[in-house]
Amino acid sequence: MQLAPMRYVKIDGTAVAVTVASASEAKTALKELRHKKRELKFLRSALLRRQKAARTEPSKRRRRASFLLRLWRGLRWLASALIDFATVSASERKQKSPAEIERELRRTDEVLHNIEGCILQLEGKLLTHT
Repeated sequence: MQLAPMRYVKIDGTAVAVTVASASEAKTALKELRHKKRELKFLRSALLRRQKAARTEPSKRRRRASFLLRLWRGLRWLASALIDFATVSASERKQKSPAEIERELRRTDEVLHNIEGCILQLEGKLLTHT
């Protein structure tokens, strides 16, 4: 997935750095950070869906689900498959192991945490300089 380019924010690995010189640049950087946070949350939800699908569930002997429930599950599966097809590149769509997905989730969580820290710092600076 290609994420949006940024002018004032630089993400290197899991480290997030913001370089601003004025209050107007700081406000723009805040908007960039919030947008990047939304992008990463969207990516994280896709990873969680893939992780859930990669897990094997123990088989239980149950009653067969009703026709409407099976229809609903099929439609839900179709919708999630279309969303994955539209949002995830072909190389990322390949089946990954649960361990790889877990590493990506941890990395995404750490980047989200660092973005939230940058947002708090920028908002604090803007409050003191206004």
